Amino acid sequence: MRDTHRNARRGARRHAQRGMVMFMALILLLILTILGVSLARMQTVEERLAQNDNNHAMALQTAEAALQAAFDDDVDGIYTDFSGATSPALVTLSGELGVAPFTSIGYTSTTWANPGVSSLLYNGTPLAAAPAAAQPQFVIEAMAPDAPPGCQSGNAGNYGSGSPIYVHRITAHSAGGDGTASATVQTTHIGGC
Repeated sequence: MRDTHRNARRGARRHAQRGMVMFMALILLLILTILGVSLARMQTVEERLAQNDNNHAMALQTAEAALQAAFDDDVDGIYTDFSGATSPALVTLSGELGVAPFTSIGYTSTTWANPGVSSLLYNGTPLAAAPAAAQPQFVIEAMAPDAPPGCQSGNAGNYGSGSPIYVHRITAHSAGGDGTASATVQTTHIGGC
């Protein structure tokens, strides 16, 4: 009778242990599932980060191409009429600051929202294969003339050899491949030294 009682207890323990093994297997399966889902989400986030980085790099490169082309054309003397009658993108800083909202076009984000209204569009050959969301734009502003470093000042009204000194601020803007990133770059062209 003892043996029968002992065998009954062993069978009860085995039955209880089988339930515990199943419970532990389910816990481990749940942990592995959570780990797998986390890794899949992390991969998606990394892909988005890479895409955003690519879009920003594309925006920066196209904005720099537009800036370089505008600078070269400004050096060549293509842009001379800053009265605003010829092109809205050729403006004097004093004229911009004299009209509400009293901000410089080069710093106003609303300028870039309407391509070609307050800016010139760049459609140069370096962008033939670039998948930009919109054409890069640029604005050239005539700043107050000043004697920059390297220019000789003869007297208060005449710098250097007597030719007028001019300072142009060139601002270029572009959007990335899908429009989620944008870049604005700026340089200054000093002439007449």
